[in-house]
Amino acid sequence: MSKSISVKTASGTKVYKVSESGNRFYCYKYKDSILGSWSNIGQARSLEDALSIIKSHARSNFGHVYSTKIN
Repeated sequence: MSKSISVKTASGTKVYKVSESGNRFYCYKYKDSILGSWSNIGQARSLEDALSIIKSHARSNFGHVYSTKIN
């Protein structure tokens, strides 16, 4: 299972991804580059904790988080 997460921040909309493997949820941030790669930002034991990691990352790197959308 892999879910795309759009996070609207003070610096614009950022794209994240959560992938499940075994009993772990892995969190990734999309890197805007020529190759369009993903950067691992953490892991969690539940989807709720993974979303908290993503929101915390977005807040500390891009400013206020206005909303999140799971696609």
